[in-house]
Amino acid sequence: MAGVSWADALSAVSAVGGVVTAVIALMISRTANEAAHQSNRAAERANATADSMAEVERERWHHEMTPQFDVTITRFGPASGRATLLLTFEGPPALEHLDSVEIEIRDDGYVHGVSLAGMEEQEIAETIWGPYRFCPGINNTTSDGRLSPGVPLELGEWIKRALEYSLPPSWTDRTYWRDRYDGAPVRLWVRCRREGYQPWTLAYSVTVADPH
Repeated sequence: MAGVSWADALSAVSAVGGVVTAVIALMISRTANEAAHQSNRAAERANATADSMAEVERERWHHEMTPQFDVTITRFGPASGRATLLLTFEGPPALEHLDSVEIEIRDDGYVHGVSLAGMEEQEIAETIWGPYRFCPGINNTTSDGRLSPGVPLELGEWIKRALEYSLPPSWTDRTYWRDRYDGAPVRLWVRCRREGYQPWTLAYSVTVADPH
């Protein structure tokens, strides 16, 4: 190292040491950042797993607390156009009460399009495609006889509603309509609400029985 002074050599060594220190510091910083990133990802995965498990538990609890009803429909008489729907709240015991129980009569499950015999869309929507409807106006049921509004219900109590034959649409007569739905079940939606729970929507298909 002819011509190189000790001062220059020390300066060069110091510069090299500074570079090494900077490289080490960068490596440590990258390692720390990667560790922090992995830790965050692990925390996110743990949170996602916990949320998923909590959702599964909520769904399980909601399913276990599904209201249980006994639903019967009985004619007034063999030749009567009227019947009685009786819905009894039977469980589960832990549920104790419901804030609202709403009953809706469903259609027969077939698609009834606007091309059917030239019927208008509104008439199709207003027709109850099934054997019975609620008696309009009784117990606040809707004017079309489709919906019995929600009422609170305690465990072991019941809802009783009057039914009558559904009305045929304008393009057919009552005899054809009665024959069409003779012996057909009454299809229902039962919608239940209770504060602190997601709503329940239950489907029933109830055979109409003759009186004992």
